[in-house]
Amino acid sequence: MNSLLKRALLPILALAFLTPALPTLRAAAGEKHSALEDAMDKMNGAFRKLRRQVTDATKNANSLELVATLRAASEESVKLVPKLAAERPEAERPAFIAAYKKQMQEFTAALAPLEAALKADNNAEAEKIVADLGARQKQGHKEFKKQEKKG
Repeated sequence: MNSLLKRALLPILALAFLTPALPTLRAAAGEKHSALEDAMDKMNGAFRKLRRQVTDATKNANSLELVATLRAASEESVKLVPKLAAERPEAERPAFIAAYKKQMQEFTAALAPLEAALKADNNAEAEKIVADLGARQKQGHKEFKKQEKKG
């Protein structure tokens, strides 16, 4: 192989081999996932699948399982505190945590109508509820999750 091809191929191969190891490398670098981040990861995965399939009535049984996953993870999340709370001034912290818990409780409560719509095979209504939940998720992340800097 000529040296140009080797120089082009080496970074691609290195990336291919290292990509699966990134979570391990991050853990080795001292970055730990909190219990809240783990719960939110569960919610995110379930919500992504649910968004893709909510309009398909043939997948309602699986969609109900995803709603149960969302409910369990959101109920767990209510008991936890976002990392961003530690960055708030001491005087603001209790109000910040209370607002977070309230929003998570509202999200959890909004799952009941979604579950009812799916059980009734009312996928059009379920789709609207999922869109509302998506807006709640986006707003919650904006308020309570530390924004990662890009680039």
